[in-house]
Amino acid sequence: MPHEERVAMVSGIRDKSNGSDPIGAVMVVGGGIAGMQASLDLADQGYRVYLVESKSAIGGHMAQLDKTFPTNDCAMCTISPKLVETGQHLNIEMMVDTEVA
Repeated sequence: MPHEERVAMVSGIRDKSNGSDPIGAVMVVGGGIAGMQASLDLADQGYRVYLVESKSAIGGHMAQLDKTFPTNDCAMCTISPKLVETGQHLNIEMMVDTEVA
C-alpha cells in the first residue's frame, strides 16, 4: 500500500483519491477570497463544507478589482483558479443568495 493511502486511512482524513466519507461538516460564511480559501483548506482535510454567500455569486470584492496591491497583478488571474476549484470540489456545497439568521 502506498504511503499516502496509509496516512489517509490512519488519520481518518478524506483524501480526494480514496473516496471515503467526509469526517464532519462545517459552514463557512462569506464567499470572498478568504472564504473560498478556508473552504478549500477544510474540504481538502476531509470536512463537508457549506459555503454560504449572501450575494448571487462568490468572489467578493476581489472579483470586482482590476489590479491588486503591491504587485499590480491581475485580480481575476489570482481569483479565477480558486473560483473553479471551489466550484468543482466534491466536498464543497455553495449556497448563494443565502443569509444566516
